[in-house]
Amino acid sequence: MEGYLIIASTGGAHSPIAPWVRSAIADRSDLTIVLDEIGLMIVTTAGLPVGWLQGGRGLVLGSIFPADKSVPVNVATEGAGPLSGQIEPHAFMRAYWGNYIAILRNGPTALQIMRAPFGQLPCLYASHGDMLLVASDLALLDAAGWRSAGFNWDAIAHRLAFQNMPSPTTCLVGVSEVQGGVCLGINDGWITIAQAWTPWDHAGRRHWVGNREQGMAMLRQTVTTAIRAPIATADRMLLMLSGGLDSSVLAAALASQGGAYSCFNLSSHGGVGDERRYARAVARHLGAPVIEAEWDVDLVDITRSHAAGLANPVARSFMQGTNALLADAIGEAGADLVIDGGGGDNIFCALQSAAPVTDAFVRGRSLRATWSTARSIAALAQVGAPTVLAHAARRAFRRSPAYRWHPDTQYLAPALPGGYAMMPGHPWLLAPKGAETGTAAHIALIVAAQAWAEASDLPGLVRRASPLASQPVVEACLRIPSWWWFGDGRNRVIARDAYADRLPADIVQRRSKGSPDGYIAALYAANRTTIRAMLLDGRLRGAGLLDAPQLERALDESALVRGTDYHRIMRLADVEAWIASRT
Repeated sequence: MEGYLIIASTGGAHSPIAPWVRSAIADRSDLTIVLDEIGLMIVTTAGLPVGWLQGGRGLVLGSIFPADKSVPVNVATEGAGPLSGQIEPHAFMRAYWGNYIAILRNGPTALQIMRAPFGQLPCLYASHGDMLLVASDLALLDAAGWRSAGFNWDAIAHRLAFQNMPSPTTCLVGVSEVQGGVCLGINDGWITIAQAWTPWDHAGRRHWVGNREQGMAMLRQTVTTAIRAPIATADRMLLMLSGGLDSSVLAAALASQGGAYSCFNLSSHGGVGDERRYARAVARHLGAPVIEAEWDVDLVDITRSHAAGLANPVARSFMQGTNALLADAIGEAGADLVIDGGGGDNIFCALQSAAPVTDAFVRGRSLRATWSTARSIAALAQVGAPTVLAHAARRAFRRSPAYRWHPDTQYLAPALPGGYAMMPGHPWLLAPKGAETGTAAHIALIVAAQAWAEASDLPGLVRRASPLASQPVVEACLRIPSWWWFGDGRNRVIARDAYADRLPADIVQRRSKGSPDGYIAALYAANRTTIRAMLLDGRLRGAGLLDAPQLERALDESALVRGTDYHRIMRLADVEAWIASRT
């Protein structure tokens, strides 16, 4: 895995890094020292691009591209002088996008470390003596002497209550995470955190495009930009093609670029888990080969966590089966890049909320658009249009347009330790005064897409790209009014119309959506006894985080699991497995 370690003295530019740390790093044959000063050392592992921004403005780790372009910035990899020049993080993130960590120095004792919005290169940090350690993973923090002080149970509770919400507070004591769009600053010993990029800088009526055709053209262009960037250095691509709209859009964009690629479809035969006919239709239409595989419960060990070496329990057990079959497909296709459509639903505004109806009426000032949007959302949510209109009217008169993200407390103890656990706390959820209600709800979806982009549990066997959950596509989609995404009982209408001439009509018009639910249910049924033992005798219960009586009833061998409750129980088991992996 590509990685890096930054060791910065918090005692100032002339405060040296401990000699034993320098010696430990120098002895590592798998690490390359790219910068070595009295109070600053930067090392990388093999394969991570390293370079200096033009004009000597700073050091960049990873891939970086100018805004709206897919050709990488020309950086010098040799003969680098000292970090110099001045640039504001906010301006930097407007000028560039990609998968990078940027290190800038504005003065002798001022260091700024920035993580790209939606960047897949992790950024953990911890204090160790008078040093600040910033690294891509825990193992590299350990190399500089950091050791975990145990579990942060409040943070674990928060992850359980807000599963799809990223947080800078990790589930291990003493280590935090820089999220995409954030700048970590060191200045004369002071450590600061600042939001350098926010979706609100690109959202709302000041930024809206003039008409739907312009929005469609903009979407096609930015998706093309986002997919061109990673494939430029790939020999053969493997696209994870479910047969749904989002991955099909990527298939169409990929086909337009030329180059060798294959598609990979996973299914659990029968029901919503079998989308082979849709994937085959897309692959046939675009002339691409498709590799098919079927999920198998025997590929999963429910007691093992693939996130054992990570600071958060991000791994889902069912993905063990996905990853094993994906590894086989990578080998069969000879691929050196995997492309997925993760986050597409969120970025393309697949809401089931009355908020876009409010926007259509308040901002669009069109009764026709309001009624059309209400009917579409009603069809998606399987309720009556008058019900949607009533909800929209109430939201129009609400004091704040902010989206209210409610915690999921199912099977959690009634009284959890600490107030933090039940507070959403993500800065993007804070809507500015006068913001649109539908835009606020769309940005809440984008928060969940950020979680996927920055902490996916897909394997790192080869390079991976999630082009839809990227900065250019997000910024473009926020320029489209929320109600334009709905029509004729469908969502994601702008994306559908933008690719209507490049995909089979059945794909563009389909209303159904595939899901791995059948596979997850089969895993639950096959492992119910094991899960019962894990949760009722485990660390989560011991920490007081679980509602044990409620769980006991649900996990009783004779009890029927209601609806999709097994999803929640499987999530608890995944977190328990992660805890066990670190004890």
